Amino acid sequence: METIQITLPSSKSLSNRWLVMDFLSKNGIKIKNLSTADDTQLIKRLLRQLKLNRRHNYDCQNAGTAARVLTAMLAITPGTHYLTGSERLCQRPMAPLFDALRAIGCQIKCTEKEGFLPVQIEGVTPNNNRVSIDCTMSSQFATALLLAAVKLPTGMAVELKGSVASAPYLAMTLETFTQAGVPWVLKGNPPAYFVDYHIPQCELVSIEKDWSAASFFYTLAAIKDECSLIMPGLSMQSHQGDSAVKAIFEKLGITSTQVGQAVKIEKTKKAVDLLEYDFVNTPDLLPSVAVACAWMEVESKLSGIANTRLKESDRVDAIVTELRKMKVEVTTDGDVMHILPSKIEVTEPVETYGDHRIAMAFAPLKAQFPNIEIINPEVVSKSFPAFFEMLDRALT
Repeated sequence: METIQITLPSSKSLSNRWLVMDFLSKNGIKIKNLSTADDTQLIKRLLRQLKLNRRHNYDCQNAGTAARVLTAMLAITPGTHYLTGSERLCQRPMAPLFDALRAIGCQIKCTEKEGFLPVQIEGVTPNNNRVSIDCTMSSQFATALLLAAVKLPTGMAVELKGSVASAPYLAMTLETFTQAGVPWVLKGNPPAYFVDYHIPQCELVSIEKDWSAASFFYTLAAIKDECSLIMPGLSMQSHQGDSAVKAIFEKLGITSTQVGQAVKIEKTKKAVDLLEYDFVNTPDLLPSVAVACAWMEVESKLSGIANTRLKESDRVDAIVTELRKMKVEVTTDGDVMHILPSKIEVTEPVETYGDHRIAMAFAPLKAQFPNIEIINPEVVSKSFPAFFEMLDRALT
């Protein structure tokens, strides 16, 4: 069986964090392998706009990371700023971040609905260098505050309230600080992350490939009758939280092997009869895992899914709706999705709900249903512009 090489995009999450480090640095940071994803190119343009400080209207389109990071940066940048986004982005909750910034003296006015974009922001110097933030919806709220702290002359201590959703992404932010030479420490009672004012010193960084994007080729490996793929630029030891995909799919019979600077995946064994997994730390993996389990007729209890309702689409509703159209028996109960063994039938186009991950999760079904129609396939450009090119290569 031929092993097919898949070129993945660079990590969008790492790229976005390093663009902020570059923005905060004195002499700039050379970033190799920057992601070409729409989200990354957008945050690059917005940070350049902020650096030039010529226009004060910021449109984050459909990019949640950009909205959260720009909110915190604008709140500590003198001037009157306006921040908005797409209709869907303006439906995604932002209240925890707004409340935290207001608590340290920043002025944020929601111009339509409290707790949501669009907002008018009066940039100020915070009157307190300690803030608490509720991160049960998203760790990006903490990441936004921590990134802003690097710019503050007094630094800032960020205390996290409650459990942290998608905690590995917060760890990624702190690892970026370490690489950039930005001092941080977890200390105090209650404990808080204290970030000291420090201009990032890193001169060159190379962005590794994206494990989140790799997950959709694990789905393909599960669906295709025989499959051997190799993905250069991935490390089994990656700090990316979504590298957990390899352990999940191991239970579905897909083996991952480090081969030099690449990861090779193959279908080598039988899947388990029941898959149980908590996605609270890896919500972006839910679509790819759900579709794979449905095709393989593996009973699945997928928990920790509540926050996936707050993404580019309500992903729980999107997955359930599309699987039911395919005659799959799937139910939800609070924070849990339950998929029962059912034979998939594809008779209708797949709606993508304007969500890149929904499109990429269902597209691997082309391995068994070559004529399946994916509505608005161009949405994949948000994170993986070359996805369908790579999928076609893998299907040859």
